[in-house]
Amino acid sequence: MSHPLLEEEGKAIRDPVWGYIHLPQPLLSLVDTEDFQRLRNISQLGFVHLVYPGARHSRFEHSLGVYHLAKQFLIRLLRSDPGPQLEDEDIRVFLAATLLHDIGHYPFSHTLEELAPFFVDHEERARRLIEDESGQIHQVLLHELNIAPTRVANVIDYRSKGRDIPHRDLLLANILSGTLDPDKIDYLLRDSLFCGVPFGESVNRDRLTASITYDQSRGRLAITSKGVSSVEALVFTNYLMYRNVYWHHTVRSATAMFKRSVQDVLGHPGCQLAAPDFHRTTESELTTSLRAEQKRLGLEGSSQLLEGVLKRRLHKVASFIFPGERKEGLLQYLFDLYRHPDKRRLKEIELCNLFGERIGRPAKGDEILIDIPRFDKRPEVDLKVFYDRHVPSDKPEPLSFDDPEVSRLRESLLDNFEDQAKIFRIFCVDDTELLALAKDQVKRHLN
Repeated sequence: MSHPLLEEEGKAIRDPVWGYIHLPQPLLSLVDTEDFQRLRNISQLGFVHLVYPGARHSRFEHSLGVYHLAKQFLIRLLRSDPGPQLEDEDIRVFLAATLLHDIGHYPFSHTLEELAPFFVDHEERARRLIEDESGQIHQVLLHELNIAPTRVANVIDYRSKGRDIPHRDLLLANILSGTLDPDKIDYLLRDSLFCGVPFGESVNRDRLTASITYDQSRGRLAITSKGVSSVEALVFTNYLMYRNVYWHHTVRSATAMFKRSVQDVLGHPGCQLAAPDFHRTTESELTTSLRAEQKRLGLEGSSQLLEGVLKRRLHKVASFIFPGERKEGLLQYLFDLYRHPDKRRLKEIELCNLFGERIGRPAKGDEILIDIPRFDKRPEVDLKVFYDRHVPSDKPEPLSFDDPEVSRLRESLLDNFEDQAKIFRIFCVDDTELLALAKDQVKRHLN
């Protein structure tokens, strides 16, 4: 099936990961909207640059990369036999969704999403932007691409609770999001490149793309057996990036400090900022607004936390909580603190007061911070593998990637991802006496 938006025509943009990315009209009109251009000033990796200085890339170029790779996947799928039954409108909806999938991101990427209920997931925010009838994006989708904006929002925000997502939109969502999705592949390869770590180099991109096929029975992406090693490399890259980059202790210290700084501002009864004020701001604009509000409210502690992040004066690790030492109920307790930042903040204040009394000096309440990474980052490999050779008669259907005949990743890595990569940390201000006390005693007070 040929389609004008799938041709290598239009404005050519040079990308360090994929080479030339071609943007035909009217997709270029989406890129030119104010909300999309804002992504130039939204960092891809939040505070990772404090550890890897090269990690200054933005959601803008990532979005272009996802669009490019998704288009290659779609071309491959349309040539499959059998392939997805897509109409002209479906292709336009899908390509628009690939460009706009991150349009709802807050400043500093995922950082603020960990502050529920102040902030919603970026997919939900994307829906609000796309369905805003007064917005440029809505108008471009409606009048230049001739598609319903709600369909694009459905593909991006397909997990939205209480919504009945049409089958056609779910089919497109399953191509964009999942085990083997263009979003994950681009950010792993792009992040690895800009961080200067070699993890992404093991992924054979050409082999991976060439192995893409379609699982018609489930309406999802699948692979041929030739792509198994490339998928394994991708999954292992995901593990290494979380362990060494995304969840690096310095990154998590800055994240914890920034979240607490924002939380102290938004939770103040006299605050004149609100979470919606963050939706269309850039990182520099948000920083300016926070500084002004901290000064007006007299929030010295919040101000010191923010300046500590911006000037890399970070809290130190006082204690690690590894999976193997979690006592009964502790994981559930930490999960509760993650879901309810107000409870986490009260616990932090309690710990600060307790240890402040023991060292004989008052504490502000932010000297000790509890860091809890997101609970939903366990990688899943929900893929079928189609063999181009004889399959044993007792297994006439395509094998699951979880099958030991296909890969040992399940038992060797995926089932142990949380234990190996996720670490809960207690951070403490760089005070020798307080830090020593927290290292020795903080764990016994986490209940």
